[in-house]
Amino acid sequence: MKFLIKIEEAIDNTIINLIAKMKHATPHSVFAAIDWVKHTPQLAKKKYKVIQPKVRIFFLKVVGYSEHYMTLIRGHLIAINIYFKSDEFKNAKKLDLILAPIKKFKTDPVKAFSVLLTVLFFSSASYLIYQNTAKIYIGTKALRAPASVEVEEVPVLEFKKIKYEVNEKEIYLDITVIAKSIEEKNKLLPVEKELEELLSNFKPHITQLPLTKEDTDKIEEEMKALITGAKIKDVEVKQVLEARPKYFMQIERLYSMKDLNLQLFLEDTKRNRQVYIDFTGLASNRNVILFLNDHPSEIRDFLTMHVEPVIPQLPIEEEGRQIIKDKIKLELNQFLKDNGIEGKLQEIYVDYIMVS
Repeated sequence: MKFLIKIEEAIDNTIINLIAKMKHATPHSVFAAIDWVKHTPQLAKKKYKVIQPKVRIFFLKVVGYSEHYMTLIRGHLIAINIYFKSDEFKNAKKLDLILAPIKKFKTDPVKAFSVLLTVLFFSSASYLIYQNTAKIYIGTKALRAPASVEVEEVPVLEFKKIKYEVNEKEIYLDITVIAKSIEEKNKLLPVEKELEELLSNFKPHITQLPLTKEDTDKIEEEMKALITGAKIKDVEVKQVLEARPKYFMQIERLYSMKDLNLQLFLEDTKRNRQVYIDFTGLASNRNVILFLNDHPSEIRDFLTMHVEPVIPQLPIEEEGRQIIKDKIKLELNQFLKDNGIEGKLQEIYVDYIMVS
């Protein structure tokens, strides 16, 4: 038995020593936090007892001042009402009463201006409150309306996101055809698909993107003239803009080449003349740019071999520069295709031309 008692005492001592070591290892802030949590209810109770009278006095002042000023306002209103019913008001000249506040500006401008500002403030606030209340009332009434209420039919046909190609760029238009009546709309319903195809084949004339009001009005008039067989009141056109503009991250899709040497076609074969071009290409994806940047020598050799000599007039004229850009784009896209690269160059911009 003594042996078991000694073992028990040894275990107890070990546990006590372990707890003591854990206490020493625990930061003092933990014990401070525990004490704070313990005493927080008591401290809050004491503070509440101190603050309670002050809070009570504060609320009493709020109630007292509110009642005081309400009594003053009520007294002024009663006095005004009595004045309006009095013989003095009935016998007084109304023009003098109307001009009295204006005269007050001369005698006491500060007070008159303060009253005017106060009246304007309360009038604006009342108007805004009335507007918001009306909106809330209408919205609540609409939400509570029964689901079985029939919606009035409108003589409208809508065509969403019809694609058009303008100057090698794709744009999307939402087109709304407004008929003069439901009967005229019903005439268009059997040929709705044909009407959509007719509008899709329409070629809009656009000066710039996004659409200007002048271009939009012109397109609407031309589309309205296209539709026959029903009385059309109006055609509305709205451009559907992409979530991200086309120039988003465009700088990451630009490829530049400097000093591309192209031969000039001259009858005098004794002279050797070249045209040096710096150009920038806009790719459809970054994979194209990475590939082109990794193969500068192969690209230069490919263009030199496949772009024929140009006549001297081409780099001078605008149309000639466009021909050179189209040829460079065609050959670079062919180079990408030959190497199995998905993507293409969409635009070529000539930065610099020099003839030697």
